[in-house]
Amino acid sequence: MFYRNRPTFDRKHRPRWQDEMRSQQLIVAGFAVAIALALGIFGATAWNSYYDSHLRQVAVVDGTSLDRDALGARSAVLSATLGARAGDLQSQIGGARDQVIQQQLQVLQGQFQTVGADASDSLVNGTFMRDKAKELGISVSDAEVDARVAQQRTLPARLKLSLISLTALPADAKAGATPTDAQRAAAEKEAKDLVAQLRSGGDFAAIAKENSDDAGTKQLGGLVGWVEAGDATYDSLFQAAKDAKTGEIVGPVKTDAGYDIVKVEERKEAGNDKTLADALAASGVSDEEYREFVRDDLLSQKFHDYFGQTVLKADQPQRKVSQIMIAAEPPGTLPIPKLHLRHILVQPLPGESDQTKATDAQWKAALAKAQKIHDEAVKKGADWFALAKQSDDAANKDNGGELGWYDPATSQFVAEFKAAVARMKKGDISQPVKTSFGYHVIWVTDERVSATQQATELVAELRKDPDKFVQFARSNSEDPATAPKGGLVGWVAHYELPTERDKAVFALTSKDPISDPVLTADGTYIYKLLASSESMPVPDDRLQKMKQSGFPIWLAEQKNKASIWVDPEFASTSSSTASG
Repeated sequence: MFYRNRPTFDRKHRPRWQDEMRSQQLIVAGFAVAIALALGIFGATAWNSYYDSHLRQVAVVDGTSLDRDALGARSAVLSATLGARAGDLQSQIGGARDQVIQQQLQVLQGQFQTVGADASDSLVNGTFMRDKAKELGISVSDAEVDARVAQQRTLPARLKLSLISLTALPADAKAGATPTDAQRAAAEKEAKDLVAQLRSGGDFAAIAKENSDDAGTKQLGGLVGWVEAGDATYDSLFQAAKDAKTGEIVGPVKTDAGYDIVKVEERKEAGNDKTLADALAASGVSDEEYREFVRDDLLSQKFHDYFGQTVLKADQPQRKVSQIMIAAEPPGTLPIPKLHLRHILVQPLPGESDQTKATDAQWKAALAKAQKIHDEAVKKGADWFALAKQSDDAANKDNGGELGWYDPATSQFVAEFKAAVARMKKGDISQPVKTSFGYHVIWVTDERVSATQQATELVAELRKDPDKFVQFARSNSEDPATAPKGGLVGWVAHYELPTERDKAVFALTSKDPISDPVLTADGTYIYKLLASSESMPVPDDRLQKMKQSGFPIWLAEQKNKASIWVDPEFASTSSSTASG
């Protein structure tokens, strides 16, 4: 028989203190679980926030992952660089260069708006090029990085200058005229006399306002503003005054047109760009991050040089083509019937804004001229573009009187013009139509419901009869450069056209000379092959343009061969998101 040390109680006989203790234990345990859950949720939230802010992938380039920290660092570098440049430009305001400076500041403002996407592009391109560089034998040395960093962290020497410019030629001289010896001698004497006045204490601003022939600075008392070596307009002034002291008068300096007198208002010697250093420090950019950005920038230049020197050849495959360009319709445009119009305007008072002042005789003369143009235009083989050169509508006389696609519901044309068009159909050329602007000869070149439908129908017709291409280009193409020439583009080589258009052109053959419609942001293109060559010299002027315009196309091709993924949130319109 066994005995317990203390009696046991069933539930209903259990002491009250035990029930209270049990309840307290359950409460404590519940609090513990709740706290643990709260800590877990807080921890998960904090981790997710940290991950999104720092570790989230923004791109992967051939297996190399780029996270938010890397993108943030590159964005900080770009923002600091742009901010420092803007601050430097602001410090130069005051003088004849203000308009140029304001334009530069507007460009910077636009770049600030896209700094995130630009940073993403910079980071992805830099990572890609660092991998590709080994294959192409391209490299950037530490010494090159050191030199570029030192250059970018240094502001150049600048001079604040004022100018008195004297022209030797008389005010009514013809363009391109050169001064005679007598005219130049007179200008030199005047300049020397003014220099003597200035060196005797004469007021430069007052003398400039009275005597200077330079329209840009005359009303500013001759003030040019801050100038540095290489300035597109004032480099010659900088070179003339670079060794002069503050307050010194330099000149007379002989120029092609006469003589310049220059005053050095202030000097700033070359030195460290403190604004950039402060901006980088405030943004938390490390030296390593800044050097990586500079290295990527240098690498991009090396790739550009490689493209121009190695990829582009003097002799290349080329295709001679013509094109029809159909301009893109505005977003949201409804598919409704429209007419494509051209016109030739004859005014009784050519160029005047108010034609109501014209006499009956002048209106009669305008009608006679318009009737003669109409009679020529309806003849077989008439050159509408040549006739349009006679138009008094200066805005479109050089592109065949192009008026675009006409929608009666939204058109702003005057009532008489709209009434005339309502009676016309594709191919019609109107008799002279009188409006408050003058007499119009109107040509309805085409009709369509949508640009896509028009392009599809044109291609179908041209494949049946390619010889109609010139006719269709002159009537339908909306490219002012090629439409008057029947669409003739001429010879093109690889990298002269954007990628999709390049592919379409080089896919053409003598058996299939008409391309499918090529849809682009600015419109739809249709090409016809005229001739081809697998090796043909490219003129130097075209080759130089190709080095600039073709590089982004070539780089995109190289990136398309790689495995690149960019998070759509951080991708720009120029990002390449290809998988290899």
